[in-house]
Amino acid sequence: GKTKVITNRIAYLITQKNIKSEDILAVTFTKKAAGEMQERVTKILQDLGVEGEKIPLIGTFHSIGAIMLRQNAEIVGLGNNFSIYDSDDSENMIKEILLERDIDIKQIKPSAISYFISSAKNDMIAPEQFPFHYGGFIEDVVADIYPVYQKQLQAQNAVDFGDLLFLTVKLLEENQNVRSRYQERFKYLLIDEYQDTNTVQYRFAKLLAEKHHNICVVGDDDQGIYAWRGANIKNIQSFENDFENVTVVKLEQNYRSTKNVIKAAVNVIQQNNSRVDKVLWTDNNEGEKISIYQALDQEDEAEYVLSNIRLLQQKGVQLRDMAILYRTNYQSRAIEEAFLKSGIPYKLVGGFRFYERKEIKDIISFLRFCFNPKDELSLDRILNIPPRKMGPKAKAELHSFAKESALTIGEFLIAAYVCENRENLKESGFSKDLIDSLSASKDKWKKYLSVISLFGNLYFYSKGKELIKTIDYLLERVRYIEWFDDGSEESIMKKDNITELKNVASSYSKKHGISSMEVFLNEINIIEQEQTKNQDGTGNYLNLMTLHSSKGLEFDFVFIIGAEEGLLPHSRSFLEEEELEEERRLCYVGITRAKRKLFITFAEQRLTREGFSSQLPSRFLGEIPQDICEYYSYR
Repeated sequence: GKTKVITNRIAYLITQKNIKSEDILAVTFTKKAAGEMQERVTKILQDLGVEGEKIPLIGTFHSIGAIMLRQNAEIVGLGNNFSIYDSDDSENMIKEILLERDIDIKQIKPSAISYFISSAKNDMIAPEQFPFHYGGFIEDVVADIYPVYQKQLQAQNAVDFGDLLFLTVKLLEENQNVRSRYQERFKYLLIDEYQDTNTVQYRFAKLLAEKHHNICVVGDDDQGIYAWRGANIKNIQSFENDFENVTVVKLEQNYRSTKNVIKAAVNVIQQNNSRVDKVLWTDNNEGEKISIYQALDQEDEAEYVLSNIRLLQQKGVQLRDMAILYRTNYQSRAIEEAFLKSGIPYKLVGGFRFYERKEIKDIISFLRFCFNPKDELSLDRILNIPPRKMGPKAKAELHSFAKESALTIGEFLIAAYVCENRENLKESGFSKDLIDSLSASKDKWKKYLSVISLFGNLYFYSKGKELIKTIDYLLERVRYIEWFDDGSEESIMKKDNITELKNVASSYSKKHGISSMEVFLNEINIIEQEQTKNQDGTGNYLNLMTLHSSKGLEFDFVFIIGAEEGLLPHSRSFLEEEELEEERRLCYVGITRAKRKLFITFAEQRLTREGFSSQLPSRFLGEIPQDICEYYSYR
């Protein structure tokens, strides 16, 4: 509905107000949204019989910024053939700068520096201003690296993604002729999803619109859920104060959901203090009550969801018309396993299946090596993870050493370890002659002793150990979490996924003892096989996604799982009212995805990074009127 407002206004300006299409600029957040908007505008104009009219410039903030930068490259000290570096390019450049300064990149990760620089550019903070806005150990390092990084970008005639707007806004602010030219070029500015704009995007819009004041923005402050990405909800809430003669049109009628779903959503979101007052309503019928289920744990929660999906299928509901939403990625694991075992095809929207996530595949590869050292595919994946100077050349050399003794690389690593630790000879199963032969050639392979020690130690430690103990030990020995943990949102999600894997490992260990690794790996193989074959070819899949990924989508039947204090709302929001209100907006987004029926679940206990903990129902559940709910429990 909101995007339709933009496309119809563009058509209105062209057909009713006789505005030239080249005077109009429409800005979106994604390339996909820009493409869809272009298609819609083209169709509307064709339907209205408008022939030969060009389509206005419609693009993302960054694509528009790139156009303006190329047109004025010399003014900002660049050639118009400048390169645009992606995040990998940026991190590699930062890595080189850190190494030149003898800074340990294991302690100060390039990705963390890149994150701070990107955030600074989104907040329009230049290198020389950075120390006045940020303080702390890593921030002090960023203050040193940021100016050097910018100089190197310029020397290489390159910009990073953040520069596409940061440099463009500086260009518009500091050069009146350029600013006037674009203000005359784009007399009419339209922006979609305005609640998601950050500081640099806000200033970009304000600069373009300050002369003619013909700006139209569309958005919903109740769906502002990207503060962690730099979005500032105040941009839309303060719009009336930022521009003159503002007309506010509230789109309060909902055509999607039932009255009960709308009543739940309205009662939740009205608890927020910082919002533009509006009341959603619908002419749709009352609909079914909201089902709220108290589960024992995540496995019971998954079984409840599965049983209800089966019932809906029996009533003729297609899987594609159902969705399961959750706050964090790791919550999908129990649901995925339940679906795989029951043969329900599903797809993860905007993410990877649990056992396909890199950190999970890495740990499973370590386990597979421990269980079967001949598994060269698994060993090849982890030989250089975390990086330990085991590139293609080193791998080839290890392979040649192994081949001389008619061993696989994994067997060679274990045999070489036995050369250093003779007490493992009997347990290894290798002959004394083989070990003596390797000892005689030790001068050739001793430079790999650290790798040999690591993998040999892991292998022998895992013998006769429960699965959970092996995982705990390998994480500590390999320093796997320390390798990626830079405090970013991505690293937090990875740690949550690893915690969930340990949850599974604990369950297997309790059930199967020292056989738990073998049983686990066997079942993982089956799960992986099911994931590849469990396709029905019709595109009829159940949808699994985070609440963030669900924005803009709709489904007949929606399950929101994990509605617990510490999950939804997330524990990180407990100390700040603004963050808590964002969590409530996230809950509101989830509720309003449902067209016909909403299910919400919470678990009595759940394994977190701190171990098993008793969970409290989310405060948001208490904000939904009881008369529109039906309550169920595992008890």
